[in-house]
Amino acid sequence: MLLPADSLLSAALSAFVHMDLFSSQYEFLDEIGIGLVNPGFFVNGQWKGDSEVITSHSSLNNEVLAKVRRGSIIDYEEGMKACCTAAKLWMATPVKMRCKIVYEIGKTLEAKLKPLSELVAHEVGKPLTEAIAEVKEVIDACNSTVQYSKQSQLVVSHSSNHITYEEWRPYGVIAIITPFYFQCAALGRGPAESPLVTIAITKLIAGVLEKNNLTGSIFTSFAGGIELNKAIVMDARIPLISFKGNYQLGKVVEHMVVKRFGKCLVESDRSDAITVLSDADIQQAVEAIVRDIVGTAGQGLSTCHRLFLHESIYGDVLDRLRQRFESITIGNPLETGTELGLLVSRATKKHFLRVIDTIKSQGGKILTGGSDTKYAGNFVQPTIAEISASATIVQGGWVLPIILVFEYQSWEEAIEINHRVCKGSGNFIFTGQAEVISTWLRNISSIFKSSDTVTPDNRTIPSHDMGNIYVNKPTTTATRDNLGLGNDSWKQYMWFTRWEVHT
Repeated sequence: MLLPADSLLSAALSAFVHMDLFSSQYEFLDEIGIGLVNPGFFVNGQWKGDSEVITSHSSLNNEVLAKVRRGSIIDYEEGMKACCTAAKLWMATPVKMRCKIVYEIGKTLEAKLKPLSELVAHEVGKPLTEAIAEVKEVIDACNSTVQYSKQSQLVVSHSSNHITYEEWRPYGVIAIITPFYFQCAALGRGPAESPLVTIAITKLIAGVLEKNNLTGSIFTSFAGGIELNKAIVMDARIPLISFKGNYQLGKVVEHMVVKRFGKCLVESDRSDAITVLSDADIQQAVEAIVRDIVGTAGQGLSTCHRLFLHESIYGDVLDRLRQRFESITIGNPLETGTELGLLVSRATKKHFLRVIDTIKSQGGKILTGGSDTKYAGNFVQPTIAEISASATIVQGGWVLPIILVFEYQSWEEAIEINHRVCKGSGNFIFTGQAEVISTWLRNISSIFKSSDTVTPDNRTIPSHDMGNIYVNKPTTTATRDNLGLGNDSWKQYMWFTRWEVHT
């Protein structure tokens, strides 16, 4: 195809600028196979994309990183047909071979840890340490498959001359819909805000499949949009959908999947809380709160957005928190020492300011932060606000560096206020009293009069071991997809066959 002279010049200049970026600040893109314009659909072992173009920007300075060209519904159909065929092949593959493939994927990602982490830092705005931790979570999950290579077992029978044999097998075609702030650790249908992470990891996985002479259609990925999401959710060929993201949208997705008798795992943004009792180590609690809010710029499913402080320590904790928040190092997420990075996009930054206005309109008081910064890019100030527990916004949830603070007189009062939220909530309790936790565990049913569950928290937030408790409300517990290593969560993605032998 011939182009006018001025178009050729423009294209040449664009290519030159992008090549110049690759040679300096953005050279990591070339290391993981990201070009100037990238097809966004990987279907039937091939990259496709001839539809809408979306642009990925660096959250650091809003400069263009690369462009992604989406595919069409026709491409989706081709991918699904190939994926359904490949699922049968994957299910017939011996478990040791499947585990070997996943283990090799982990090693391939590990070899590209640095450029992948830099990409996550640029697209999402996380500090480099947090970006590295996210990529490592995928690597650790892949490495853990070694222990699952022998999952068949003989089950003891109560009857004589009777043996039961169980074997776990892949569920079939599984669709994973991921948000921008956790798409690396939960790769699937990539979000529009950060499609390059999806493309980069897909290329690495495709390389492993090709190396092992397996069809690329075993793994299919889309840099999708609303139309594609609807197609995935309503597709009866997908028996299991794992959704991560917005709480309200998660409810809609689950309803639509269950309506067609599919299985849906939902891990939605929660409204987690931190409760600090009067006997807690205040400095330790303050550092934990700062790390939780600031570490990912508030952009995480389990970031705490509500803080309950006992009246005897309320003023002291707030004073220390204000000082700490106001001294936070805000800057380039790729630089050592940066504590607070950026929000993922300009739209998210505008959403931050709208939430601040809503807090004020509902009688809230901004204690620190609550505004833009002097820096270029999607920077905002970490924010602490006081507000009535009955305010409507307390029921909401956001992926922003904002925390609402409440004063309480009794422990039971704090827990009761915490459980007014309709969505699932984690409660991280700081205390040095073992008897408090013992009382909690013994009397939880009488306190809440519901089916709430208590399990040990496995997060890295520092606190007293004896006081670290995680509470899930029934609204999300039933379908929550917990991918923590070392548990049986992998069984959610499997089905088992049972052989009974009578001799």
